[in-house]
Amino acid sequence: MKKLVLSAAFMAMAAFGANAQVTVTYKVDVTNYLASGATAGAGGFRIGGNFADQGATVGTNPMVNWTPSNEFSAMADQGNNIWSIAVTYPSASVGQTQLYKFVNNDWGTNEGLTGSTIATGGCGVDDGAGNINRTLVIPNADATVEFCWDACTSCALSVKSSVINKLSLSPNPATSSIRLDLSGNGNASASITDLTGRVVKNLSGSILNSDISIADLNAGMYMVTLTEGSRVSQASLVVTK
Repeated sequence: MKKLVLSAAFMAMAAFGANAQVTVTYKVDVTNYLASGATAGAGGFRIGGNFADQGATVGTNPMVNWTPSNEFSAMADQGNNIWSIAVTYPSASVGQTQLYKFVNNDWGTNEGLTGSTIATGGCGVDDGAGNINRTLVIPNADATVEFCWDACTSCALSVKSSVINKLSLSPNPATSSIRLDLSGNGNASASITDLTGRVVKNLSGSILNSDISIADLNAGMYMVTLTEGSRVSQASLVVTK
């Protein structure tokens, strides 16, 4: 009887795991985009990607691959030029790579066009046909990702008057260690985040111009943010194994 009870409990836990879901909230800040002279299209801002391949839904509604005009690809206006959409994935999609980009109304007015900074900023990949898409490894817990339009940083960082020149780090891609090169007194703090915004490593002390171990990081793309007093700098990092 005891074995039967344990077996039933195990089956219940397995069933829960099989039905577990994770929700990723995608946000885009279009402040800089609109300031450049662009205007929001009639359909507002939307998202396009291989969502159907990942079994993604908005609420209970299935998403469609690469179709930002679909009603379930529409983002909601949160005010202050921030648009948002909450996408739910089945547990089977955790660890898979989601390709996506933000779109103004429909294709043709989207991120990832010629001169796009996501191509050079480390958060985008070329599909081989000249299309630059963002990538996200679907996390195993609810998360929020927020970017400035067509950039690898959030606008909250990019508009700071105290932002200093872009941080230089090497090697990049890196396998076991990196070196942060930036003029300063060496006393600074830094954090490394994955593309979901989760902090995976905190650094402090005399970290400038010295080797920093990243051997504990998994292969993937990360963002390094360094703070020296009121000054902030940021650089993308690719880790290979």
